[in-house]
Amino acid sequence: MPDRGAVMLPKDLIVFIEEPQGRDARLAHAAALAQAWGAHLIATFVVDRLELDPHAGFATGSGLADMLKHHDLEVGEAMQQARQAFERELQRRQISGEWRVSEGEVGEALMLHARHASLAVIGPSRPDPRRATTLGLSRDLIFASGRPTLLLPIDWPVERSARRIVVGWNASREATRAIADAMPFLVGANEVHLVVVPEANGGAYGHEPGADMARHLVRYGVPVVLEQCEGVDAGAVLLERCSALGADLLVMGAVGRSRISEFVFGGATHSVLERAALPLLLSR
Repeated sequence: MPDRGAVMLPKDLIVFIEEPQGRDARLAHAAALAQAWGAHLIATFVVDRLELDPHAGFATGSGLADMLKHHDLEVGEAMQQARQAFERELQRRQISGEWRVSEGEVGEALMLHARHASLAVIGPSRPDPRRATTLGLSRDLIFASGRPTLLLPIDWPVERSARRIVVGWNASREATRAIADAMPFLVGANEVHLVVVPEANGGAYGHEPGADMARHLVRYGVPVVLEQCEGVDAGAVLLERCSALGADLLVMGAVGRSRISEFVFGGATHSVLERAALPLLLSR
């Protein structure tokens, strides 16, 4: 019998939060992972910049002063509520943790928080287009941190853990990294479906697409099922399999090009980010 305990579990993870939608559920998800892994939990509250408020550009004189005061009060209240929710999770689950506030940090500065942890937990793959936030604008840059990133939908049930997982495999460096990063999830799952779409990747898999990776996972005790699927849009195929299987998590490599001010994704990654309705674990 393969020893699933041979996989090294993360020692720390970081959850990025802001005000207020989805905050408590995201904290609870991250705390549940920390408890399961015996890991240290870091919560980073990202303060929104006032200039992201579309009304800020029209305020002058006393109106600007009033807006600044109102903004500071809102941020302070949201921060207090978030910290109280975080402290409750630490106490309820009996885990260690630390609280951080990120104010005025963008790009590389915000990414450093993720680089000093084993896993970053952030909000949904499709931020609210009606409201710009510092964290929403920095979401893609966090993928360039060199650490795996778990994106959680706002309405994903806290009690729903990753028991049925779909893994996208295209023999790339990014997919290889994603599987290695996902091992703590994979060894604890009931089902892992390794999905290969040979036609979408030009045949760079070897004699039998996905077979070698499936055997690699079996050696770790992962309950893997290899699926060789037809199609030319790998992102669409992965999402269809997730829907058909009722998957709790999709694992895939994030193909993209990063700069300090932008992050441009490849086709399959962009397609999944735009349409996914389940948690995503992305690595690059």
